[in-house]
Amino acid sequence: MKPDLCIGYVGFGAYVPPTVLTNHDLERIVDTSDEWIQRRTGIRERHILAEDETILDMAVAAARQALDDAGVTPEQIGDIRIGVNTWARFPSLATQVQAAIGAFNASAADVSAGCAGFIYAVEEAYNKIYVSKVRDGDDLISLVIGVDGLSHITNWTDRETCVLLGDGAGAVVLRQVDRGGILAIHTHADGRYGDYLYSDPVLGTQWDPGAPESFSNKQSGIRPYLHMSGRKVYGVAVRTMVNDIHTVVEKYNRDNPDPVSLDDVSFVYPHQANLRIIESVASKLGMPLERVYTNGIVHFGNTSTASIPLGYLDPDARTNGTPRQGIEIDVAFGAGFASGAILRSGA
Repeated sequence: MKPDLCIGYVGFGAYVPPTVLTNHDLERIVDTSDEWIQRRTGIRERHILAEDETILDMAVAAARQALDDAGVTPEQIGDIRIGVNTWARFPSLATQVQAAIGAFNASAADVSAGCAGFIYAVEEAYNKIYVSKVRDGDDLISLVIGVDGLSHITNWTDRETCVLLGDGAGAVVLRQVDRGGILAIHTHADGRYGDYLYSDPVLGTQWDPGAPESFSNKQSGIRPYLHMSGRKVYGVAVRTMVNDIHTVVEKYNRDNPDPVSLDDVSFVYPHQANLRIIESVASKLGMPLERVYTNGIVHFGNTSTASIPLGYLDPDARTNGTPRQGIEIDVAFGAGFASGAILRSGA
C-alpha cells in the first residue's frame, strides 16, 4: 500500500510584461484585423517583453510572488523546476532563477515539453517531494514555474501564428499539506505529430562545405521561428485534451473507494491555446463554459507554459464566481505533442 501523503499548492505567483499588444496594433504590422483575430482565436490582446526585459525577469517576478504568498523563504526551497521552451541557452533558466532569488539549497532544472511544460514540471516536483518524504523522511518544498517569451520566436510576418502568441510567467510552491492537494497526474506524448508545431533549430553544423577541414560562423540574426499547421493541430489537440482529462480522473478512481466524475469538477484550467479549442473541449466533456478558464486567451493570448498558472491568479478567471475550492483539473497540450492533466482538490 502506498503511503498516504498529500502534496499540494501553497503559494501562487504570476507576471506579465506591462507592454500590451492589441489586435489593432497588429493591424499595422501584418495583414489582419481585430474582427478576424477574435473570430478565429478569441484573442483581443497579449503582453510582450520589452527590449530591456528578459524571460529570467518574468520567472523571478512570478517566483518571488509565489514564495511570499506561501510564506516560504528562498532558503527553504529544496527543488526548482521550470517549464520553458524559449530559454535557448545554458546555464539552465532554473539555475539562474535559483541564483537570482537566493535559493541555494535547491536542486534546479528546466523541463521542455512544449506548452504542457508546466504540467510536466509539477509532476517532477511532486515525485521528488514524495520520494524525499517516503524514502528519506525529508519535507521538501518545491518551486515550479511556467514561463515563456514566445515573442522571441514569433515571425511577425506570419499572421497565422503572430496573432496568437504572448509572454508571461506563473509560479506555484508545492509541499506536503494536511489534506486535499494533487490527487492524480497524467502525462503523455506522441512524437508522430512533431511536424505540426515546431521551431527552427537553434544550432547547425559549422563545417564549411567548400573546405571540409575548416569552419564557418553561422549567420547572425537568424531566429528559431515558430511554425504551426493550425488546422492539423486543432483536431489532435481537442482529442488529446479530452482524453487526458478522462484518463487523469480514471487514474485517481482506480485506487480510491470514493470515485469522482466530471460532474464533481468545479473548474478546469486548460492551456490557453485558442478559444475554439477550449470551447470544443468543454463541449465534448459536456461541461458548461463558465466552469472553464477562458479569460487568459482573451487578454494574454497563448503564453505557452505560463497559461495555466497565470490563470490561478487571474481575478476574472471565474465568470460564475465559483470559489477556488473543490475538485479542479489542469490540462495542457503542446509541441511534440506532449500533453498532460492534473486532478486537484482544494478541500
